[in-house]
Amino acid sequence: MSEKQHPIVALKQPQRPQRSRSPRNNLLLSLKKNDLELDFYSSIDPELMDKLLEKVLS
Repeated sequence: MSEKQHPIVALKQPQRPQRSRSPRNNLLLSLKKNDLELDFYSSIDPELMDKLLEKVLS
């Protein structure tokens, strides 16, 4: 190498920011009644789930 040329040296590897993983939406309840099928997942509001279940099961 001549005096004005310098070797290329990597100083640091670029780091990717850590992605925060959203919680899984787990199945809580799967219900079948006559021709109606309902699946309730963990993201549902508990009050809404209670109201729906009351209407469907009564």
